[in-house]
Amino acid sequence: YTCHNPDKQKGGLTLSTRRSALDGGDDGPAFLPGNAAKSPIIAALTPDADPHMPPKKQLTASDITALTTWINAGASWDEKLLIASAAPRPAASRAIVLRPLPRTYHPVMALAISPDQKRLAAARGDHILIFDLSAKDRPLITDLATPHDLVQSLAWSPDGALLASGGFRHIRLFDLKSSAPLRDLTTPPGRVIALAFSLDGATLYAGDGEPGLPGLIRAWRIPSGDPLPTWTAHADAVSSIKISLDGKLLASAGADKLVKTWSLPDARELAKFEGHIAQVMAVALSPDGLHLASAGADREIKIWDLKTHDQTTSLITNSAGVTDLTWIDDKRLLTACEDGVARISSIENKDRPEKSFAAPPDPPGAPDPPDVLYTAAIAKDGTVFVGSHDGSIYVWSSTNNKLEAKLPP
Repeated sequence: YTCHNPDKQKGGLTLSTRRSALDGGDDGPAFLPGNAAKSPIIAALTPDADPHMPPKKQLTASDITALTTWINAGASWDEKLLIASAAPRPAASRAIVLRPLPRTYHPVMALAISPDQKRLAAARGDHILIFDLSAKDRPLITDLATPHDLVQSLAWSPDGALLASGGFRHIRLFDLKSSAPLRDLTTPPGRVIALAFSLDGATLYAGDGEPGLPGLIRAWRIPSGDPLPTWTAHADAVSSIKISLDGKLLASAGADKLVKTWSLPDARELAKFEGHIAQVMAVALSPDGLHLASAGADREIKIWDLKTHDQTTSLITNSAGVTDLTWIDDKRLLTACEDGVARISSIENKDRPEKSFAAPPDPPGAPDPPDVLYTAAIAKDGTVFVGSHDGSIYVWSSTNNKLEAKLPP
């Protein structure tokens, strides 16, 4: 696009619109939708092509595969995304070297329970800690390092064989059988704070987390790591994505105060939910597929009807911003909040939460309030796990509100 735009038409070719690309330049159309093999743009990317594009470097095999797949699929066009992707990005203009994290800085930014309920993955500083939930004392069984890179999101593959983690400009894919990195997916500038696998585990989705720039949702084929089409989801960073249990719907939340739903795999926008007055930091889809919950900096949990797209209720039950949100069943939700308290709320009682979980002062008698909670997860047996800024993972029983443990010990 930087070489073929309305102001700089090399070879008479403009790629600013689909029509101009199909009209082509001095040598005809740039590509033939549905036929990458006969598309000039693909031929020009081969190492021995003359003329060769780009003129001073060679695209990677995965880039060429992505372009080939896009053309064979019909070359769908998103002009806004093209312009946004070509626009200068401040963080992208210079290399950034990550240095060691401060010794005392190891916040727990994400938690994820494996599909078989036997393991808990916790993003703690620049490490991923995996605990054995099937053992009584929940021992630490794996420690995966992401040197100097704060882990900000986690996602298990549906079969529990792979674990994806998001950091700064990178997504790491781990093979849990060997506890070894399987692949490192380089992403555009910014933090990867939202990850989700497709129902069949063949696709990994990620939300772009660079503040002040269009929020994109990117996808890769798994396990090859080949990129799939990207789409513009929000006017600002994407803070949360979730996929429905039937695998047909993706919900996204953004710093632009909006929540949206998308059909999968074609990424068609289905609905836009407006009503939050501040950044939306968490979104979740109910198990029965009837409701969507969203929450964020405005301290409010909103419940939406997925069929009518109407807001059905609002739970103003938190004294601080909501950082994470997950459905327990079709009626109840678990939240993590900036005031250091996790709460269970019911859509049938909007006046107050059913239960609250707050860590005791440490040391006992200390006047300081609990530290910020960034993430929460709940096992099928009702055990609640919450991750704190201080690096602790608190384990609560939701049946008797008892603090059972603090991980790591």
